[in-house]
Amino acid sequence: MVGVKMSESAMAEPRHIKSRERVRDLGEVYTQPREVNAMLDLIPDAFADVDTRFLEPAAGNGNFLVAILERKIVAIHPTVTGDAYEFAVLRCLASIYGIDISEENVEEARGRMLAIATTAAAFDDGDASAPFVRAAEAILATNVIVGDSLNAADRIVFVEYTPLPGERFQRVPSELEPPEMDLFYEPPAPMPTVHYSELGA
Repeated sequence: MVGVKMSESAMAEPRHIKSRERVRDLGEVYTQPREVNAMLDLIPDAFADVDTRFLEPAAGNGNFLVAILERKIVAIHPTVTGDAYEFAVLRCLASIYGIDISEENVEEARGRMLAIATTAAAFDDGDASAPFVRAAEAILATNVIVGDSLNAADRIVFVEYTPLPGERFQRVPSELEPPEMDLFYEPPAPMPTVHYSELGA
């Protein structure tokens, strides 16, 4: 098993802004890695458990999400190997949630996180397994999403992944903010429990 290595796209030093127009239209200014790490250093105990949940309601292109994922992966016990290690990396990923109003940012954040997860899950300098990659993509599709956390929080639905014995996930859709209740409201129904290798099938 190899350690966590950043891909070139994940390592690229992000700029504070992409354009003045995006600052004007989206209020978009990125937090730089030094500030991100300084803030995360204030909560070291939050990374002792790989299942600790994090929500970034204005995720941008993923600077906080990437740093959180890296710290979670480092916390995986060194004796965990094989399928159990792949499952542990997916647990790190499945407990991180991000929202951004820009589809471009969301795609970039997902790509950066996927690069880190697949590199961490590669064994003997090979590639991460195809079921792992599909599962990681499925998790990112449900938990790093386009949305407006300020003005439309009641329209945002994530999936809560709870790890179970046998490297399985229990999956429950979870609304960021419950919508107005009326006689016709039905909460999201739980999804079937699944082995991680079948998540992206």
